[in-house]
Amino acid sequence: MSFLDFIATTKSWTKIAIWYIRTSLTYTNLGEFKTYDNFVSLVAKCVWEIRDKDRRGKVWNEQIKPATFELKKTIDALVVLAGKVSEYNAKMNPQCSKCKAAIRKYNYSVKEIERMRNDYADLKREAEKPAEDKMDMLTFLNKNYPTADDFLLSDVKKKYKETFGIVKTFDVLTEEIEATKLFRISRIHNVYHVKRL
Repeated sequence: MSFLDFIATTKSWTKIAIWYIRTSLTYTNLGEFKTYDNFVSLVAKCVWEIRDKDRRGKVWNEQIKPATFELKKTIDALVVLAGKVSEYNAKMNPQCSKCKAAIRKYNYSVKEIERMRNDYADLKREAEKPAEDKMDMLTFLNKNYPTADDFLLSDVKKKYKETFGIVKTFDVLTEEIEATKLFRISRIHNVYHVKRL
């Protein structure tokens, strides 16, 4: 069993990094980015001046203040930049089949580990139960399958969970059922059957 991790195995990360840097440089040279950058600088200057006046106990009389047209121009520039970034992301984000397979494997493994933890917790609770609360397997099988000579082990697992609220693994069920000496487990086409002897 391999160690649970998530590593993208794509070999083109260098190419992607170069493309990203090149695109970033292109965006920073756009007129829209320069408009945005100038606006941020102006606001920063404004904030700095307010702090400076406040520190010296003087009133700020809006000596530097962004004009409404500058604000509108900056918003328009941001909309254009957001569109360009979305366009870039649409080109870059499609994942390779290896990455998608790695993600699927990771998600499946996490789900299976969670299921195994829950099964283990159920088995632990069952083991800690007082003996009088437990129904032996022979009684359980005779009560639920009084006349059946052949039934599915998965059905036994399901009914056991419904009856006791405990999930038992196929291995544990097989061991307990075969210990009765009146039933045996057989595997036909990868499906487990319980057969009455």
